[in-house]
Amino acid sequence: MSIHDLIAKRAKAAPDHLPVALPQALRDPRLETARMQKPRVSFIVTSYNYESYIVECLRSVTRQTYDNWECIVVDDVSTDGTVAAVRAFVESPEARGRFTLIERAENGGQMEAFRDGLKIATGSFVCMLDADDVLLEDFLEAHMRAHLSVATVAFTSSNQYQINGKGEIIGGQHMDHQSKGYYRHVRKTSFQTGFWVWATSSSMVFRRSTVELVMPTDGTTFRICADYYIAHFCHLIGDSLLMPTIHGCYRRHGGNNFGSNPVLGNINSVGNLDKHPPHDLFRWTMINHVLRNYDVFYPIFMGKGLVQFLLRLVKMSELPRLAAQYPKVFPGPLWRYLWLSVKQCWARRSTPVSEKFKILPPPEGIAPVREG
Repeated sequence: MSIHDLIAKRAKAAPDHLPVALPQALRDPRLETARMQKPRVSFIVTSYNYESYIVECLRSVTRQTYDNWECIVVDDVSTDGTVAAVRAFVESPEARGRFTLIERAENGGQMEAFRDGLKIATGSFVCMLDADDVLLEDFLEAHMRAHLSVATVAFTSSNQYQINGKGEIIGGQHMDHQSKGYYRHVRKTSFQTGFWVWATSSSMVFRRSTVELVMPTDGTTFRICADYYIAHFCHLIGDSLLMPTIHGCYRRHGGNNFGSNPVLGNINSVGNLDKHPPHDLFRWTMINHVLRNYDVFYPIFMGKGLVQFLLRLVKMSELPRLAAQYPKVFPGPLWRYLWLSVKQCWARRSTPVSEKFKILPPPEGIAPVREG
């Protein structure tokens, strides 16, 4: 338990005492007087053969009511007319000079396309936007309001409508998204098989600093489901926030890289799990990334904290080998880390769901949208 958790546990307010409401940073006139700027958000659109949908996606970016953004489109060697369509849009008055097109020399998959966009992005926040999805006009405004006025987290995820290839609305929500009508601070979790409580990557806005921290540096890449790695790793480091409101549309057209199954009803069969990279590949990529970049992660967590973080990823049976191989990370006797692993496992099991999915008050003027 951290000092912050200890203070929160012991400093419970009386039931009749309401907390002081924090000002909304995006509407605080004092910040404007002090000449502080709204943070820039970089949309990174990764695309491969999405000629039919990508211009509609880019147009949805231009309609954002939050105006401090840029958009970088990375084409992963499409063989259809995607590049010509994007280039025509980028050069049109509609784009207002705010779009950049990157054409990769060879096909590398989702993670490498995203990495290329991240290299030239200038925003403090980034959105990994799929080229076949559509944002609603208040997407950025809602996300930045949540980041700056609800909770400080690694990323936010809003709910989504689901649409088909023709643009028809076929679902009033994304069934993975577990907000249940509230803003929920997702915390104190480990990297569990099958744990996915957010909507798709197009529903998320990340802190760029966290994304850069987790990007693999050893050559490991993920051609599909790179968002699975990025979202989970960022969440383990800095938590996440579920937003109950809907601000975008996820397109199910049958040709998605992973989520290609149709909406069938009360079954959440998003995609063929045989195509999904194995859970342990993601897990060991995260573990190896932390161990190989010890000097980067140590100042963030410090010694015991770094071990506790790794124990959210490492199985107890794997500890003896890792402790022997990385004495700098595990300088104490092995029994200490085995005992710490047991304690941490018990703490996770005994933590109530209400703490793992902690309900937070919505921003001022936003009422909860409780589900039935």
